[in-house]
Amino acid sequence: MTISTSLLLELKQILEDEWKLKLTLQEVMEIGTGLLAYVETLLKIDSVGIYKGGKQNADDK
Repeated sequence: MTISTSLLLELKQILEDEWKLKLTLQEVMEIGTGLLAYVETLLKIDSVGIYKGGKQNADDK
């Protein structure tokens, strides 16, 4: 999955405003791709119900 240029620019602005980071668009793309992969992994974990902190399986949703 790719990230749109507008979302990358928004992330770049957030990183500049909140974290005072001046990054290239390539660096922001690497961060954004990593965040996207992390969220996709969390969604996969949630969808199979292997999270032990309340949901035992997908039928408990």
